[in-house]
Amino acid sequence: MTPNRQSPAIDKPMEPTMNLSNRSLLNKTFLADGVYSLAVGAVLILFAAPLASLFSPAATATMMKMLGVGLVFWGIFHLAAARDGGPVASAARVSIAGDILWQVASVALLVAAYPLLTVAGIGFIAIGLITVADFLIFKLRGLAREQAALA
Repeated sequence: MTPNRQSPAIDKPMEPTMNLSNRSLLNKTFLADGVYSLAVGAVLILFAAPLASLFSPAATATMMKMLGVGLVFWGIFHLAAARDGGPVASAARVSIAGDILWQVASVALLVAAYPLLTVAGIGFIAIGLITVADFLIFKLRGLAREQAALA
């Protein structure tokens, strides 16, 4: 009789894989922000002219494309930082500062350009404010959790 041999895959201890369930809150937030930013950026680039006319008579396709390109780079930054276990504290701080700047700029745009914005333009800015505020809250919580775990 030959001994019952187990396959090497069974004998080898399982190594943790990087799936969503074992990523930190900060890492998941960076992934979500990255995907969302890439998607919105692509839409702004691909549909720049119709979106510009929908949001404001003063908006141009070039403005929409520039905003779209900026969001694509923002998305790439977040996805790159989320690789290999998650963002470092300095990347989280840059992202948090960027979100705060986005909030301030959005409110300033609403105040300064309100008479020139359509209802769709106001809605678009409001959705951006809410979405970025959500990402900001989760980034702050995630960073606080990671710093507490180190302490």
